[in-house]
Amino acid sequence: MHARSRKVHYIHYGETRIDIGPHVFPIEKYAILARWLTEELGVDRDRMHDAEAIDADDLARVHAADYVDDLMHARTSWRTARSELPVDAQVIGGFLAMVGGGVTATRLALDHGIGFHVGGGFHHAFADHAEGFCYVNDVAVGIERMRHERGLGTVLIVDVDVHQGNGTAAIYRDDPATFTYSIHQEHNYPIKEKSDLDRGLMDGVNDADYLALLRADLETIDARCEPELVCYLAGVDPYQHDQLGGLGLTAPGLVARDRLVLDRYATRGIPIAVSLAGGYARSPEETARLHLGTMRVAEEV
Repeated sequence: MHARSRKVHYIHYGETRIDIGPHVFPIEKYAILARWLTEELGVDRDRMHDAEAIDADDLARVHAADYVDDLMHARTSWRTARSELPVDAQVIGGFLAMVGGGVTATRLALDHGIGFHVGGGFHHAFADHAEGFCYVNDVAVGIERMRHERGLGTVLIVDVDVHQGNGTAAIYRDDPATFTYSIHQEHNYPIKEKSDLDRGLMDGVNDADYLALLRADLETIDARCEPELVCYLAGVDPYQHDQLGGLGLTAPGLVARDRLVLDRYATRGIPIAVSLAGGYARSPEETARLHLGTMRVAEEV
């Protein structure tokens, strides 16, 4: 299931419909990046897409029925209250709309080579409850929609967010068709689940050591997994000045990381669905600038 052509197509959010009030989560970054797509990267309208609609059936392929019902009614329960965001119809509705972007990114990756979701990466959401800033696991919903519609086979999830993708690991724990890999700060949130391959890093890891470990892990994965799709959660919170992280990567180090991952699979013609995941620098603009580095690499490869 290789892509017919190799271009980056983006799912973007021209206006932000999620109001969580004063918060470390920089919701504003989505609108900033939507503007920079055209102003700084010169992406034309043909490569910019809205998120497609999802329904309860899409959620039910990944999430438990009681939890889906809570979400659809914005109901406070033990399942939704595990989130660190407001249990509010407007907030949940905004994140559900973004989950549609995860579906669209997966579809665009299969059709065009790289589908880049300027949002998403909500990897702490479990099948039966929310966690962190994550209500729904958009990457898993996108994978399972494409399995349902197109018979998508083996998928590799490469998660480089500073926090382990615990929800994703739990969802795919017993699924031999989905290989989960997480490289993260070991002594940081969350309580860890077991991925197919975990790389827990000590605090303050620098660019060179990080890249050497990531390269070695990707070599190991190549011997174990031949994917039809790679889902890349490109969190920029390993950045040395991130407010919620404790690793030591520089901005050039993050770019080198992205190039290492994206070039590895793009040159083999394997479709890649990218999502932003985390990033909590000192301002939304600084966070967006780091994410823009990932977009530049995607355009180059």
